[in-house]
Amino acid sequence: MYENFADNILLIEHKTRLTMLIELSSGKALPAGELAKLAGVKPQTASEHLSKLVEANLISVNTWGRHRYYKIDNDKVVDAINALAVISPPMNSKSLKETTKKEKLSYCRTCYGHIAGKVGVEFTDSLLRNDYLEECEGYYKLTENGKVWLGQLGLETERNLYTKPIPKHLDWTERKYHIAGPISLKITKKLIELSWLQVTEVNRCLKVTRKGEESFKTQLNMIT
Repeated sequence: MYENFADNILLIEHKTRLTMLIELSSGKALPAGELAKLAGVKPQTASEHLSKLVEANLISVNTWGRHRYYKIDNDKVVDAINALAVISPPMNSKSLKETTKKEKLSYCRTCYGHIAGKVGVEFTDSLLRNDYLEECEGYYKLTENGKVWLGQLGLETERNLYTKPIPKHLDWTERKYHIAGPISLKITKKLIELSWLQVTEVNRCLKVTRKGEESFKTQLNMIT
């Protein structure tokens, strides 16, 4: 676990490193070359930044064949990155492609596997409005109505998992909270399985399908 985050604020405040950390916050392992392209820097420059992040225990690296894959293993690091991204100045887009990607990320994406962005925040708010979720100090709690609803979606709700506090994540684009943790991960996977959400070719971006629009509206009175 990363224990000295406060000592390395200057390390992750760097635009290039913060960009790569945000890209890795999906929980997926990404190669150095792809991270270089996403951050808009040369491979050698990316390697230098990634080495610093590895040394600080913010990310881990595994070598498969000729490629090195980087990953964030601790969701507390993701929490810290999101918190820093919230207070950091907006990152300027250099091209229409970057602007489009930023808009897609802001709309709906995965954050360490759970749903985030505008849709993620609205989804959390909808669960609260429908009494499927209860807001407590520092966390959320699934209500009995929420357990019933998840059961109707096809998720088993008798496990101890569903009695545990549900973490709050401060969404770095919306500046509001969305649900996180193991429950949110299972819900996101189920929504993809049900074709409410669709994984896109853009890293971490999710698309709300036509079925999803109708289902969110009819079941949660949620406009996407």
